[in-house]
Amino acid sequence: MQTNNRKVKMQTKEHIDLANSMTKITRTGHLYGQLFAIKDMQIHLLKEEKKIKDEIERCESLEKLKERKNKWVK
Repeated sequence: MQTNNRKVKMQTKEHIDLANSMTKITRTGHLYGQLFAIKDMQIHLLKEEKKIKDEIERCESLEKLKERKNKWVK
């Protein structure tokens, strides 16, 4: 009887340890998922920032060309 009781206690502890491990793994996986989503958004935002800066540079270049043209025309 004593042996069976020990086995049950050991199995119960193993089950609890397994459940705790699964909880930790799930939590870690969830956190990595959030991290990757944020990194993906960072990449997207950097690409958009570059597009906008390029557009600004094009607009400024056009303005400079117009100014030069106006100086020549006068």
